[in-house]
Amino acid sequence: MLKRQEGKCNWCQLTFLEDDVIEDDHIIARKAGGNNSLNNRQLLHKHCHDEKTRDDLKAIKAYKQEKEWQKLTKWFDNQNWEWVDDIPTLVVGGRSFSPLSRRL
Repeated sequence: MLKRQEGKCNWCQLTFLEDDVIEDDHIIARKAGGNNSLNNRQLLHKHCHDEKTRDDLKAIKAYKQEKEWQKLTKWFDNQNWEWVDDIPTLVVGGRSFSPLSRRL
């Protein structure tokens, strides 16, 4: 990786020096859908890696939200439902059921 990056940090583009702490990083975080292949890895200064990790946490959160949305959409699409008064309403046993229409 050091040779591929020509001795430079991919975050700040500065050349690594002898005393620098260098860390191996996933370009796309594994928890955000990235893999462990060499094509998805890079070397960064430790302090650059810390900065990138802060950004990665935002990407991981967005990735998880998207996965949950896809899961919910898939579940919803597989349900028997119809629109009633602009509200998606489940049809159970031939009858429409809307949780919004129930009284507490």
